[in-house]
Amino acid sequence: MISTVPAVLDALLSLWAKALPGVQVVDGQPLEVEPDVVFVGFTGLPGEPVVTSTRTREQAATLPEHEAYAITCLASSLRGETDAKQVRDRVYEMVSALAGELAADPTLGGLVARAELSTESFAQEQTNEGAAATLQFVVNVDAWTE
Repeated sequence: MISTVPAVLDALLSLWAKALPGVQVVDGQPLEVEPDVVFVGFTGLPGEPVVTSTRTREQAATLPEHEAYAITCLASSLRGETDAKQVRDRVYEMVSALAGELAADPTLGGLVARAELSTESFAQEQTNEGAAATLQFVVNVDAWTE
C-alpha cells in the first residue's frame, strides 16, 4: 500500500463516533451540521489540503517506507444563547475525549506506529444563531507502508 491515510481516516471516524455518542462526526467537509460536530479531515476552508505527508525510505531497505503525516480536524459547538463559556467548555470536552481515545490506543489497533492529537487553534464568536466555538486540531501519525 502506498499510504495508510485512507485507513487511518476511516479508523478515526469510527473510533470518534463511538467515543462521542450524540455528536455528529463528519468525514471531511460538511453539508449540514448539528450543534456539536467533529470534522475528520477538514480545516474549515473548502478545498484546503487536510493531510500533509512525508514518505522516507529508512536506511538501505527498499521496504517498508516510513510515512509521517498530519491530519487536520475541527470540533465545533454552537448554542442558541450567548453563553460563550458553555460552547468553549463543550468543544474542549469533545476534543479531550478524542485525545483520550487516541492515548488509549495510539496504534489504532496496530494500523500505525503512533497517532496522537497535538496542535490546536481555538476561535469563539457570537453569531446570529448564538455563541459558537471552534477548535482546530491535528492528529500526527507515524506509520510504515508495505
